[in-house]
Amino acid sequence: MAKAPVSIDDLDVEQLGDEELRQTMQRVREVLHGRFTSRAQEFRELAREMGFPVTLSKSGKEEPRRGRRPAQEADRRRAVNPRYRNPDNPEETWAGRGLKPKWVKEKLEQGVPLDDLLIEREAPQENFVASESA
Repeated sequence: MAKAPVSIDDLDVEQLGDEELRQTMQRVREVLHGRFTSRAQEFRELAREMGFPVTLSKSGKEEPRRGRRPAQEADRRRAVNPRYRNPDNPEETWAGRGLKPKWVKEKLEQGVPLDDLLIEREAPQENFVASESA
């Protein structure tokens, strides 16, 4: 049976096989976890004696805060259809909200009324179904 290394320098990791190295790493994780758990428990008890509640969570895996759910945090604003179009460049549109784009300002300075920049929309067609009277 091999003698246990006295320090980390005495451990020849190059001579360990892959499986032995994995087992060593797993054992190190278990020992560190055990040490952390016992120290954290001591700290919790001391904090409770002093009147402080203590909760721990893994970093990067924080417990969700109360309030909005992640699905609700997404931008829920709906898209707004453009109301105005640049006659010189039909790719440029504006919904009529927020600051006026440069092209709108330029057209207004040229004396073009804002109504002339409106996008022509067809009136909604009402679908009437003629009922046959029998």
